[in-house]
Amino acid sequence: MQSLRRWCGVLLGSVCGLLSCIALPEQPSGAQPYARLVLPDAIRLVGIDTQALDPRARLSVLDVAPGAHHFRFVYAGSSTAHAGQHNDPFALEMVTGRQYELEART
Repeated sequence: MQSLRRWCGVLLGSVCGLLSCIALPEQPSGAQPYARLVLPDAIRLVGIDTQALDPRARLSVLDVAPGAHHFRFVYAGSSTAHAGQHNDPFALEMVTGRQYELEART
């Protein structure tokens, strides 16, 4: 029983260590205006403007400074025909106080 706990602790520590290396995009502080981007599980954000992101981050909510942004997404849903599919950068003008909810349709 004790070896099982130790093994689980090592596994959990390794996962946390790997996730701490993942670069996340900069988000506005609480005092700055922002717009909110909401992503479903089937869509992974892999880039915003010129910053590349690690798709392992699995962001579901992202606060973004207002203005024009270019987002790059990858499909990560259950459809094997569309797995890994990505499109050209998606341009979106973000407006302060708005929430933008994306959904994956295959």
